[in-house]
Amino acid sequence: MKRSTPMDRNIGAKVQYYRNQLNLTQKELAARLQVNGCDLSEVMVAQIEIGYRAVSVFEIDKLAEVLHVDYNALFAQD
Repeated sequence: MKRSTPMDRNIGAKVQYYRNQLNLTQKELAARLQVNGCDLSEVMVAQIEIGYRAVSVFEIDKLAEVLHVDYNALFAQD
């Protein structure tokens, strides 16, 4: 069985969806992440959303916390 990666699971598209649901810009999301101990810049958030940058488990956890969604909502397979 092939193990899926965060890229296969479209985490970036999910981050963008939930960010838009909260009416946050990428810059605002990055600022909230930084306040919560996750040092992602606006550029890094953009790269995650377009699938250009991989996301660590720690970053997924912090994204879920800041976006007010369950961890599984970001990591669930489509």
